[in-house]
Amino acid sequence: MALAGLQRSLSKPRRKKEPVSPVMLKEMVDSLDQDPSLSDVRAVAIAFIAFYGFLRFDEVVKLRCCDVRFLSDHMVIKIVSSKTDQYRQGDEVVIARSGSSLCPVGRLELYCRMARVDSQSAECLFRGIVKSKNGERLRSLGSLSYSRIREILMGKIKALGYDPADYGTHSFRSGGASLAANRGVPDRLFKKHGRWKSESAKDGYIKDSLSARLDVSRKLLLNS
Repeated sequence: MALAGLQRSLSKPRRKKEPVSPVMLKEMVDSLDQDPSLSDVRAVAIAFIAFYGFLRFDEVVKLRCCDVRFLSDHMVIKIVSSKTDQYRQGDEVVIARSGSSLCPVGRLELYCRMARVDSQSAECLFRGIVKSKNGERLRSLGSLSYSRIREILMGKIKALGYDPADYGTHSFRSGGASLAANRGVPDRLFKKHGRWKSESAKDGYIKDSLSARLDVSRKLLLNS
């Protein structure tokens, strides 16, 4: 009996985490003070590039200062290595500039400015922060761990009033992917942006909107 109960508990499907929504990103920006701390600006920058760049947390951890280039209408993020890049060929993610307060390019630029990031440096882009009576500054060496980035973002989600248990390490990547899918981004570009090698891997990140799901039957309905 005990063995049967254990088998049933082990066979229970794992609860799928919710994707982060654009509304949540807006709430993150709205929650910033007029004179935000470097810690808060860093958290928002990580959230925005993970969402709009479909970045995995381990890709965020490995980003170096020299991996980011800011241009007039977009930014380029170099992904030196990733989960699906078995031969270490590298890849690039391009993210458009919107000019609004919710622009992912602007959010990362603000962090780089406040942190005094050297764009030529091979040091990690996201590092620990030292607090003193004069404010906050970026550590000169080291990097944030995968678990620390998760802790920072889940803390931000909790501060907004959401249950962090509903979200996970892939929620930002999943959120960006779901938004792109529901807005009809062409599949080929979609897969390239997220660096997916298979349809099944890509589809696992997408949560279809109710409107998109209803659209299937709408296209089947006969006009009366």
